[in-house]
Amino acid sequence: MLGPDILVRTLSVPTQRGKSQRAWQYHPRSDVHSKIACWTLLLDCLISCDKLYEDGKAGRIGFAINHQMVGPINKTLDLVLTRVPRNRNDRVPRRTFLEVGLSYGIVLTPDETAQVAEFGSVYEESRDDVSEIAVAVEAKACMTKHIGALPRLHAEILATGYLAKRAAPQCTTVSYTLVNAATSFMSESAVETIRQPDSAVSVLKMLETAVPLCRDHRNLLGYDAVGALSIECKNDGSPIRLASGVSAPASNSPIQYTRIIRQVCAAYR
Repeated sequence: MLGPDILVRTLSVPTQRGKSQRAWQYHPRSDVHSKIACWTLLLDCLISCDKLYEDGKAGRIGFAINHQMVGPINKTLDLVLTRVPRNRNDRVPRRTFLEVGLSYGIVLTPDETAQVAEFGSVYEESRDDVSEIAVAVEAKACMTKHIGALPRLHAEILATGYLAKRAAPQCTTVSYTLVNAATSFMSESAVETIRQPDSAVSVLKMLETAVPLCRDHRNLLGYDAVGALSIECKNDGSPIRLASGVSAPASNSPIQYTRIIRQVCAAYR
């Protein structure tokens, strides 16, 4: 899996986010971290899944980040993977998967760039495209005040999954959350101390036990796959790292990162 390493490497580079004049690695009023998380998740799906790899190279799939799904209540999803219709208007200017990543400031090694370039036929969907949505991803981040944020985080995850299934009942829905396992976090107002590993463990437990899984496509409440990635982000300019130990999902946990990639692949296949 390339995604987690690329994610922490890219997020480690401070950029101006939100309305703040200061460069931040993470800012709550910016969605840059969500875009990076979605792009790296999709990269691992394309590389790791044989069927997605074949369809990607053949130009049979597209993608969109911050895409509005049309349903009883329209909902913007962080990432959608689409099946490209044969009659799509190819005259519409489109960015490739690599071009979109570079626009987000994704930091790649030469070898990684070569791998991503293999998917030159995977194009970004335009706003006017009406394509079949195969996979819908809701990406969240819990960076500080973990315990206090749990009720709202849980409610938002449940609501988004329900609306995605109402809009496209046959699509595979994925909940993907970044969980901060650092012991401190710098915000615009102060450096906050985070009680760890208790805080990260509480969020992981909620994701593993309190977010229902869809058992069939008639059930609109829940997700087809729920996963998390634990990182250590102090937001003070020091390198962001992948977390380990009890602050990260265990290898046998159903929300472990590799497992959600496998679940997406199986559902798509």
